[in-house]
Amino acid sequence: MIGTGNKNFPPVQVRNQMKLSNGNGSIAPGTEQLRLRVQQLSLREQLERHHFLLERLTAASVRLIQTLEQCDVFEAIAEIIANLIGSEEIAIFNYIPGTKTFSLAWSSGVEENTLHPFVSGAGMFGRAVEQGMSQFRERQPVASLLPREKNLTACILLKSSGGVVGVIAIFGLLPQKSNLEWVDFELLKFLETYGAVAVQFQRLQGKQVSP
Repeated sequence: MIGTGNKNFPPVQVRNQMKLSNGNGSIAPGTEQLRLRVQQLSLREQLERHHFLLERLTAASVRLIQTLEQCDVFEAIAEIIANLIGSEEIAIFNYIPGTKTFSLAWSSGVEENTLHPFVSGAGMFGRAVEQGMSQFRERQPVASLLPREKNLTACILLKSSGGVVGVIAIFGLLPQKSNLEWVDFELLKFLETYGAVAVQFQRLQGKQVSP
């Protein structure tokens, strides 16, 4: 296990408001100290947020590096998503540029008949390739969602050397998680590039050992 749980850092809130002047235009006593304290708390929050993200990026990076020897890239990606993002319903598709379609490479927690319609590349899959960027259900106009995409949380585009390698489809989130959070989006950006590199490495390795 890489690590579990989600940690939120809510914005710093000042419960007691103080007047900035004493009536004659001068700064009221204690106001400057309060302002500095608010700035300190805000900076501390930012540091904690970045530390929280770096911990998870490090864990994800270590797990992917391990796959270079173990040849289990898909399992590693699924483990990162399950432990750090909060979904155990994952599928990874290869992209076929010539036909602009996808083929299922690996899946876990999702029935095959649910995945079959996605190989056509319609909906969020197609938009991901056309726009060259990952797609998230919560950022899509409701009218643009296909019926089969109602349980699709995200399509993470895997890009390597400027080309599309494939897409990670993340379906339902764990019950204790209602939606993606800021740290999830940052981790998924990491997977866009480094997940793609790991997948490409595994493909090349497979060609080398093939008779």
